[in-house]
Amino acid sequence: MGRLVDRGIIVTGASSGIGAAIAVRCAEEGAHVLAVGRDEERLSATVMADPSRIHACLVDLTQSDSGATCVAAAQDAFGQVSGLVHAAGTVLRNEVPTETTDERFNQIIGENLGSVFRLVRATLPPLLAHGSGSIVLVGSQLAHIGIAGYASYSAAKGGVTALARALAIDVGPQGVRVNVLAPGVVKTPMAYVDREDFDDREEIIAKLHPLRRIGTPTDMAGPAVFLLSDDSAWMTGQVVHVDGGWTAQ
Repeated sequence: MGRLVDRGIIVTGASSGIGAAIAVRCAEEGAHVLAVGRDEERLSATVMADPSRIHACLVDLTQSDSGATCVAAAQDAFGQVSGLVHAAGTVLRNEVPTETTDERFNQIIGENLGSVFRLVRATLPPLLAHGSGSIVLVGSQLAHIGIAGYASYSAAKGGVTALARALAIDVGPQGVRVNVLAPGVVKTPMAYVDREDFDDREEIIAKLHPLRRIGTPTDMAGPAVFLLSDDSAWMTGQVVHVDGGWTAQ
């Protein structure tokens, strides 16, 4: 038996990378999954991993009604929503703070933090009504360590961590848990957007991690299932670093 049997889980960023791996693993653990993304072709590939349990939801999470759209789609597909994994996001690399426009800064904050708030706001009512549930927000090691060129992205991910801790206090008495999964460097399509020379630098980047390798989306899936499941029933407001030891240094 899986750890998420018959639970309804919304997973954003499910078109590829970390979100896709988590969506597939949740289905393997017995959950019904709403896979949320905005790339129809890649989202279809995620659904095909288990069409009986994974349902596609094409939506732009920057839109104000996106959260309500996702929750309504999940309820239509499988009824009760019992969990959320927010893995969607974008990155701004090689940022020069003095040259970052208000528009670009607001875009990064909106896509990485505003979208989280909108989806959590929409997901909480059914969780609170049920008196239980788990929310997992995918953060970043860059919320906890500083690296040049990522000021806006780091600010957004720092906001995700602070938001999770505050929400954990707000909704804990009603039985809802909120935790953060903080990846290190993970080999995903976004990594190549971030660094076009990623393949050439992979060995160098791997050596920055004590475990001497770059993470994979699958490395994130197991910890996400743990945070969604009853195995973590007494955990809330926590940051789980899955980063090959990077932040231990």
